[in-house]
Order: sequence, then structure tokens, then C-alpha cells
Amino acid sequence: MQNSSDSLEQNAQHKGQNTGGTRGTSLNDTSRNVVMHHLSSFLDNDLEAVMSDYTNKSVLITQVATYTGLVEIKAFIAGLITHFPKLRSSLELDKIVINDGLVYIVWHAKTPTLEVALGSDTFIIKDGSIYRQTFAGELKFIDQ
Repeated sequence: MQNSSDSLEQNAQHKGQNTGGTRGTSLNDTSRNVVMHHLSSFLDNDLEAVMSDYTNKSVLITQVATYTGLVEIKAFIAGLITHFPKLRSSLELDKIVINDGLVYIVWHAKTPTLEVALGSDTFIIKDGSIYRQTFAGELKFIDQ
């Protein structure tokens, strides 16, 4: 069975999307690895692994609020991850662009309680961690 990050990246490549900025640079590789780890950990519902990608200096900006540091970011991620039950959720990367420490993704997802017709994240990777992140999405919560 493939791991989640391989499946996500192959999905983006299959759609002909740019999966690298300047190919082969170690900064691009590091950035790709951090984001793929982040996404696969999220889909595996491994909150601690997701949080290992952040530091106390990390900032996450969403449509609703700005979260600073591990405690605030963890509270946001913990609430969102409950809507992505492992093995019952699909998330497909529609686009990934990596330019050194800057990573941009566009994606869509469907879970038992949530449809995301359009999701987008921008990551700034610094020292092997997510230093800054933005998230915007069209989230439709489904009544059970």
C-alpha cells in the first residue's frame, strides 16, 4: 500500500501539475518533504506528526482567524482533523508549485461530514518546518 504523500504527489503529477519550481535543489526537496509529510500525517489523523511540522514561531492564517504558536495551531488542526476520518476521506491535490521555501497547493476533498470544493494553502518553509501558512477554502459541512 502506498503512503499518503506518495499518492498525493502522484495525483498532482498525473494531472500534469508543476510539482517543482527549480527541480533538484535541496531547498525544494526539503520544502516538498515537509508539505507531503504534513498532508499525509493529516490524512492519517496523526495530530502529533502534523504538529511536528510547526514550531512555536509558526503562524497559520485562515479566513476566520490567525493562529500563532503550537498551542493555537494545534487547537485549529485538532478541530479540522475530526472531519477527515482516516480511510473515509479523500483529498486530491490539483496543483502544487514549489519555489525554494515557498509552496503553493490547490486541492479538493470529500469526507463523511465535509465537502471542500476548493482548498488552497501557501506554506513558507524555514529550517525544515512550516514557518508561515495560509489556508482558504470553500467548506461545506454536511448534516448527519
